[in-house]
Amino acid sequence: MNFEQEFTREFGNKYNQLHFKSAVVKKNEGSLVVTFLYSSAEKELADEEKTEITNWLKSQLKLEKIALKVKFLRVFVEERLIQKAIKDFFDRKHKLISTYLKDDSFSVKCTPFDVQVQVELSPRLQELFNEHKVQDELGKFLKESFLVDFAIIPHVNNDLVDEVDIDNVEMKTTYKLTPKHKVEIIKNVAGTGFSRNSIKEQRQIEGMEDTETHEYMLVEYISNIRAAKENATIAGYLRKIERKDYVIKKGKRVGQEKAYYPFVVQDFRGKMDCVYFCPKVYVPEMEKLEETMFVLVHGDVRPNQSGRLQLIADKIALAEPVKEKVQERKPVEPDGNVVEIEKLSAVEQDSMFGRQNKYNKKIMGRTIVVFDCETTGLNREDDEIIEIGAVKIDDGNIIEKFSTFVKPSKPIPYAVTKLTGITQDMVKNAPPIEAVIKDFYKFSEGCVLSGHNVIDFDIHFIKRAGALVGLDFDNELIDTMNEARVARLKISKFNLATVTRVLGISLEGAHRAWNDAFATAQVLLRLNSVGGN
Repeated sequence: MNFEQEFTREFGNKYNQLHFKSAVVKKNEGSLVVTFLYSSAEKELADEEKTEITNWLKSQLKLEKIALKVKFLRVFVEERLIQKAIKDFFDRKHKLISTYLKDDSFSVKCTPFDVQVQVELSPRLQELFNEHKVQDELGKFLKESFLVDFAIIPHVNNDLVDEVDIDNVEMKTTYKLTPKHKVEIIKNVAGTGFSRNSIKEQRQIEGMEDTETHEYMLVEYISNIRAAKENATIAGYLRKIERKDYVIKKGKRVGQEKAYYPFVVQDFRGKMDCVYFCPKVYVPEMEKLEETMFVLVHGDVRPNQSGRLQLIADKIALAEPVKEKVQERKPVEPDGNVVEIEKLSAVEQDSMFGRQNKYNKKIMGRTIVVFDCETTGLNREDDEIIEIGAVKIDDGNIIEKFSTFVKPSKPIPYAVTKLTGITQDMVKNAPPIEAVIKDFYKFSEGCVLSGHNVIDFDIHFIKRAGALVGLDFDNELIDTMNEARVARLKISKFNLATVTRVLGISLEGAHRAWNDAFATAQVLLRLNSVGGN
C-alpha cells in the first residue's frame, strides 16, 4: 500500500506534524518497529492519539506472526545532537572523508528559518564533497532526522593540508586571480554600511595602494560565485525588488511583523537572488530603491530551500560601475589551416545505424555540425577550451570529422585531467584557440550547429573564442538535450550518458570531445528518424 496516501485518507491533516521515519523488522524479537518523528516545537501527542494511530496500523497491516511496536519520538534541534548526527553520518556513509574531519571542522548555527552547518574543508576534501555530492546528501539526511531545513555551507581553507594524500598521487593545485570589476560607492542605504576602513582593508587585501580619493571597491563577478561563501560582495543592477512582511515566531519579539526585501542583482556576467531582512530604521531608505538602480551588496551566500544560491544581505549601498578603458580588437580573417579535416566512409555508418537512413525535415536536406568542447572548467567567462571534436552530417549522412587539442594559456586543473584524461603534455604542442577557432568557423560556416547541452554551455565558449578573432557564430542551434526531453524518453536525467544508454548508443571514451560529439550525432539522428526512436 502507499502508506502516506492511506494515512492522509484516514486522518486528513490531523497528524500533519508527524514524519514517518522507518519501519524495521527485528527477526530476533519477532516484531515490526514503526517510528514516527515530530518536532519538539509541536504539542506532545496524547496517549489516546498514539493509540488511535497504532490501532489503525494494526488494522491495515494485519500482522499475525509478529508484534507491532510504534514509536513516537520528539526531535530536539540542539547543537550537540546535530554534531553527533553529522559524525554518525560520515562514519557510516563516507568513512574516507570522516578520517580527515575533526570535531572542530563543523559549526552549527540555528536561525529563525533554518540551521546552518558550516564545514571547514581542505581543497582536496572540497573536491571529494563535490564529486560525491556530499553537501546535498548531508542536508537531506539532517532534514529527515531533525524535521527542519538545513543549509550546508562548505568553507574551503587553503591553509588546511591533508596529512595523507588521499589518492596516493602527487597533487598540484594552480590558483588564479578571480576577475573583478571596479565599483564606486555613492551612498550607504542599509546595514552597517561600507566604511572607509573596510574599503582600505579591501584594497590592502587586493595588494593595491590606498591613494585613491574615491570610495570604490573591486568586486568579483557574480558568475564566479558558484558555491556557498561567507562575506561575499557583489554589485549590479536591481531587478524584481519588492517588500514583504513576516511574523516573528520565536524570541522576545514573537508576534511582531518584520519587513524583508527579496531582489535580484545582475552584473555584466550573471545574476544572484538576494534577500535583506530589514530593521525598521532602514525601511525608509529601502523603500526608495527601484529597479535598474546600481547597488553594492554584502552578505553570506548559501543555498535556499530550492537549492539555488542566495545572498543573505547585511549591508547595501548605492553605487555605480567604474568604466575601464577597453582596447578594441581588430577582426582577423579566418586563415587558421591548423586542423586537418578527415573524410568519413558512409559504409561505416551503415554498420552503425543499420538501414535507418530516412529522417525528418530537421535532418534531411540540411548540413549539421555536431560538436563538443572540453574545457579547463565550467566558468563560461574565464575557463578555456582544451579540445574541440565535431562531425558534419549532410542529408542524414556523417561525412567529415573535426578533432583537435587546443593549447590553453594556463595549466589544466587536476580535476579536469582526472575527468577527461587530458594532460598538460597532450596540449603543450597544440595550436592556440585563435588558430583553431578560424578552422572551426570554416568547417561550420553555413551549417546548423548542434550539441548536447550546447545552448547552456559549449556555444558560449565557441562564441567567446570567435570574438577574439572577430568571428561571429550566429548559426542556428539544435540542442540534443532539448530534443531528448521533447521525445519524452522514460528517464529522469537527460545527460549524454543517460540518453545514449536508453537509446542503445555506445559512449566509449566519454568526456573526450570527439567521442562525445560522435555519440551526440547518433542521438540527433536517432531522435529524428522517421517512425520515432
